[in-house]
Amino acid sequence: MLFMELDLTGLCCAVPQLTLYSALKKLKPGMEIRIITDDKVVLERDIIPLLSTNDMDYSVKQDQDNFVVTAFKRY
Repeated sequence: MLFMELDLTGLCCAVPQLTLYSALKKLKPGMEIRIITDDKVVLERDIIPLLSTNDMDYSVKQDQDNFVVTAFKRY
């Protein structure tokens, strides 16, 4: 399985959304992306809606001060 990691820690405004959007365009079916953020608002406002819009399966875990999202591009 191919894997990509995206660290959005400390980023604000439109930067996390634009960075994730660009990364999602590069994903091929079956690939996994791991997204890290320390901002719950970025998670809820930017990351989850983008993953849902792009028809991806995902799970969210909290690891200390960070949220770790693991998502898979469906075939």
